[in-house]
Formats: sequence, structure tokens, C-alpha cells
Amino acid sequence: MPTFRYAILLGITLYGILLFAFAGVPDADIFYHFAIAKLYLKEGFVSRLPWPEIGIQSKEFTDYHFLFHLTQIPFLLLPIEETIAIKLFILVSIGNLLCQITKFLKSESPNLSPYLIVIFFILGSVLFTGRMLFGRGNLLFFTLYFIILRIWNVKYIKWIFFLSFLSVWSYSGFPFLFFTGLFIISLENNKEQRKIFLTSVLGMVSGLVIHPSFPFQFKGYFIELVVQSFPPPGVEAIAEWLPPTREILILGFLPMLPLLLLVFREKINNAFQPKSLVFLFIGILSLIFAGSSMRVFEMSWLMFFIFVFLNIRISNKFQILIGLALFVIQFPIAYEKMGQQFRSSETKYGYIVTEWIRFNIPKGEKIFLSWADYPYFTFRIPEYRFLFGLNPLYAWSYNQDQYFTQKAFFEGDVQGFQHIPKVMNYNTVVINKHYYSFSSSEFKKLSTDYRLVFENEKYDIFVKIIPTNTSKKDSTIPIK
Repeated sequence: MPTFRYAILLGITLYGILLFAFAGVPDADIFYHFAIAKLYLKEGFVSRLPWPEIGIQSKEFTDYHFLFHLTQIPFLLLPIEETIAIKLFILVSIGNLLCQITKFLKSESPNLSPYLIVIFFILGSVLFTGRMLFGRGNLLFFTLYFIILRIWNVKYIKWIFFLSFLSVWSYSGFPFLFFTGLFIISLENNKEQRKIFLTSVLGMVSGLVIHPSFPFQFKGYFIELVVQSFPPPGVEAIAEWLPPTREILILGFLPMLPLLLLVFREKINNAFQPKSLVFLFIGILSLIFAGSSMRVFEMSWLMFFIFVFLNIRISNKFQILIGLALFVIQFPIAYEKMGQQFRSSETKYGYIVTEWIRFNIPKGEKIFLSWADYPYFTFRIPEYRFLFGLNPLYAWSYNQDQYFTQKAFFEGDVQGFQHIPKVMNYNTVVINKHYYSFSSSEFKKLSTDYRLVFENEKYDIFVKIIPTNTSKKDSTIPIK
């Protein structure tokens, strides 16, 4: 037991270094989740979000991460700076997941070194580690997932039902649990396994029906799981839809290949661990579909990781040697890549802009803002309203015409695009020059309805030019 604890402590320390060695957070989406948690803390459960103008959540809010958001609330109450609180939440969440995965693997393969499990889980894929550090809802879902698999026994049938129920409230990845159970009974089809599987399915169905977002969850999950799998033409692609690049493929799977080859070589003399075939099948299926989805690609790595470690048959000393070699080679790479990710998600310019808005734009004002900046702005200045955010599908599902109209503005390639904010009745326009430099420069040159009032290295702020009968408050907005 002390060895297990020391290994988990080592893993949390490595994650802590990667998280706290750099300023800020590695991905902006976590700000949106904490904005939801803040909203719950202030108003209780809500059926609509107050921020999006043309997002489906403004009238039908399905919280796919309800349980995830509840677990964030205690961290908002800590008397520390909010970014530090967010990082602590991510670290605690990753620590819980790491603990449950290690417990599951040790329960199935007692001879495994927990140090190798921990080091390989963290450094065996820079892609997977990076996306874990983003603080996504899958941290909580996979924690529940591995607890369920570890207690997959009829004597824990009530717990399996309850945890399967909660898995739906934690993240939209619960179909992974369904297919895992389906593969288990296909390999071991008996009365006991069928009972466990049906209990898990009943738990998931109950979690879907008895949902905090009732009655909006059915349409919401249809958009999240079905429509997002086959995105409509012309809708902007979020990172989850993009295919993995060559660098991601290499960094994602290169350290895994030697162990995969070792496991398949051992198959000549030994049969695979029976349960491991479940993860092999899911990993292969995930990899087949990974060409169009980053989310599925990262899950395929996790499935192959479990398959490999359920079949490793090497001495404990050799396991430690592999772990040390992996640490020496991969930790500098992971540190460098995470530094690049933190720098790309730098929020200092966004902080300056949100402070300017707070002091110069009346609360409740509509801000014409791109969806990519929505998470941070809702977290920093929740008193305002924005176009929409987090996923273009939410705006497309609300009003396709308005979605494509605002998209045309940010692309800046439609004649007369400079009139779009006025037509949509927005007095304030904020343009991220890192994403939309052409739109910003052209809008600055062509618009006769808006003037530039503030800019920094990343953002431009424009306000509508008011006729001479403007109020004193409007006329006090400074001109750049």
C-alpha cells in the first residue's frame, strides 16, 4: 500500500509541475465551466443561460457536465486567486482519475508496478496528458468509469446502477460505458454478466431521463452526440472535430508502440488477459473513427493503454527501468509542449479588455464577440451578453441564418460585412486579432457606424457612433 500511495503522490507531483510551472490555464474552455459553477452558486440550478444571444442554451440549457460543475463549486469558495483555484480543481480531478485507473489495473494485474502505470499514464502520450490538463469533463466521467469496471460484480449491483446514473450527469461520453459493457457480455455471455450490464444500462437511462436539465436534455444530447458526429456543412469546426495532425499522431502513440509490440510478441506463448480484449476492440474502433474527431482519438490512446498494461508480463525491476527511461525522454518534451499550450492560451490581454468593458460599457449590454472568446468573457464579466459560445452548433441549432450572418462578419469576405453588427443591433464589437486579423483591419477601414475606442496586441474594441443627441454616458467613452 505505501508503494501505491507514493506512486500516486509522484503522479500528482508531475501533474502539479506541468500545471503550476506556467501562468494561466492551458485551455480557455475551463473558464466556461467555472462560469456555470459560479452561476449555480449564485442562482441555483438554471434552465437557461443568461449570456448567449443566439445560442440554444439561452432558451434550452442542457448541462452535459452537471455533476462536473457541482464539484467545482467548493473550489470557488477557497480564499485564493481564481486561476489558482481552477488549477487546484484540475489537479485534484486528475489525481482522482489517476488513482482509480491505477487501482483498476492493480486489481486485474497485481504484479504491475504502480510507478510504471503512473509514469506511462502521464508521459506515454503528450497529447493525452495535455488534454487531461485542460480540465475537461472526461476527468470525472473516466473516474466513475474505472470505479464501475473495478466493481463489475453482482454483489455491487446497486453501486453499479448508481455510478452509471451519475456518469450521464458528469459528461456526454457515457456511450463509452455502454459499449464497454456490451463488449464484456459478448466475450463472457452469462446470466451474471447480463444482469450487471442491464443494471448499468438502466442506470444510464435513468440518469438521462431524471436529469437536472429536464425536459431539454433529449434535444441537447441529440445535438451533442448525433449532430456533432455529423456536423452540418459550413459550420465552423471546433477542436473536437478536427482530425489529428501528423505531430499529434507521433506524440500520441510513439511511446506506446514498443509496449504494444512486446504484448503481441508475448501472445505467441501466452493468451491475452480476457478483459483486455474489450479495451483492444474499443481502442481499434476509436482509432478508425479518429480521423474526424480529436476527442475519439484521445480516448483510443486510453483504451490501448489499458489493454497494454493488462497484458504486461515483465519483471518489476524492468518495469521500473522502463518508467525511468520514459521519464528522462518524455518529461522535457511534455514540459516544452505544455509551455507552448499555456502561452497560446494567455489571458492577460483578455483580462485588460474585460476590465475596460467593465468600466466603460453599461452592464447588460450586448457584446458582438466571437465564440472562441466566449468562455473567458463569461467567466470574467458575466454581467454582459454575447453572441454565443463554446460550440458553433449551439448557435446553428438556435438560428441558422443568424449563425451564418455573424460568421460572415468574422470571416470578412462578404461585401458589406461591416454593416452586420448594426443590422444585428449591437453597440459594442470586440474582435480577436489573433483569429480574425483581416476582419478587424477591414472593419476599421470600412465601417462608418463604429469607431475604434480601445486596442491592445490581441483585441480591438469598437463602439457604435451615436448621433449628436447621445447621452453624456455614451459620449464619455474615450476615443483611441
